[in-house]
Amino acid sequence: MIAKLVPQSREDLPTEFVLEKLPMTLGRCESATICLNDRWVSRLHCEIDLIDGSLIVRDLGSKHGTILNGTHTKQAQLMPGDRLSVGMVTFEVVLTGSAGNANDDSQELRKRHPR
Repeated sequence: MIAKLVPQSREDLPTEFVLEKLPMTLGRCESATICLNDRWVSRLHCEIDLIDGSLIVRDLGSKHGTILNGTHTKQAQLMPGDRLSVGMVTFEVVLTGSAGNANDDSQELRKRHPR
């Protein structure tokens, strides 16, 4: 399984960000894995990691918060179809590849991102 963040309505960003080397950070600064040119995004805004086979987003103390499906969150599991908003940028969470069940998918993610 491959996890991706797909920006919605932003032509200045790539069409997708593949979540390959976890953890990944989203933020305004160049040291962020995904650098967003948006004044509403903190330097290091949030982090996405694989924890116990689940994709987890964690806010890193951002000023304007991390929003998942319209609700501010400090930490939450990401599921296919979720909408993750960081500043004025909204991403759709997309999982592609394996046609198996969720257990198969989390095992595949663990293979791609061993601890």
